[in-house]
Amino acid sequence: MDTGDIELDFSEEQLLTDIGDLAEMCKSKCGTKYLSTLLYMSLRFLKIKWEAVDAFLKRTGLMTAQTSHKWATIFIKGDYEEFSNDLRGGKQTDSFYDTFPDIEADAKAFVIHACSQKSADFKAMDLAQFIDEKYYEITGIIKQSGDDLIRSKSSCRLDLRRWGAKFEANSQRPYFEGHERDDVVKHRTEFINYFLAHKDSYYTITDGETPMWKIPTQTPHRILIFHNESTFRNGEGEYKGKSKGLVQLCKDLDAQLPAKIKLDEIIKILSTHPAFQN
Repeated sequence: MDTGDIELDFSEEQLLTDIGDLAEMCKSKCGTKYLSTLLYMSLRFLKIKWEAVDAFLKRTGLMTAQTSHKWATIFIKGDYEEFSNDLRGGKQTDSFYDTFPDIEADAKAFVIHACSQKSADFKAMDLAQFIDEKYYEITGIIKQSGDDLIRSKSSCRLDLRRWGAKFEANSQRPYFEGHERDDVVKHRTEFINYFLAHKDSYYTITDGETPMWKIPTQTPHRILIFHNESTFRNGEGEYKGKSKGLVQLCKDLDAQLPAKIKLDEIIKILSTHPAFQN
């Protein structure tokens, strides 16, 4: 069939029926969960409103947006095995690795070693190139100029997920829990040990329905402060132009604040309070 000159009106209501039929075909091949999650993530990436996505998924016979969001979260933040749990008892390995199990073992070792290094430039493409080199080394085949990678970058990203890797939120760098970089482990250990060594110098709060301040038993007294996006800049009422968290901290420390005071002045007052003296 020659489709080059055929125009389609993608705004027609009938198209939803066609999409539903196609979705039904896809569901028989890959399962509703995968198709729903793929469409949900794609539509949200294109900034389609959640309500519109939900209505579309329901009209085409797929999972709701709420359920799709749950599976999208598991796929992105969780792990491969949990996302693909409906495949348990079936075949989860790749036919390529069925044929070349030694390459899979070497690839896993390569990835774990690379992820434990201080360098932060390891990507799925590095794995694809490593597998490519191993394949031609084992088979003895001579790679021709212009030949594609024996295993694509996208397939390698799926390999990484299947082996337990996760991807950092703002980069393409994979990592393995339990196989962190030595410098990261060292820094976290030093960070935690510092607080443990000075735990008797901090103001803390008791547990329970009526929390109370616990005064430090060692000097100098110190206060732990963290940044919370929900309270850092509250532009309402008496806190307009101020940090609500710092105002509340001043009240807890009995630090007197003038009626009209700016944020930098609050910081200056707190910096001279005994609780912040080292």
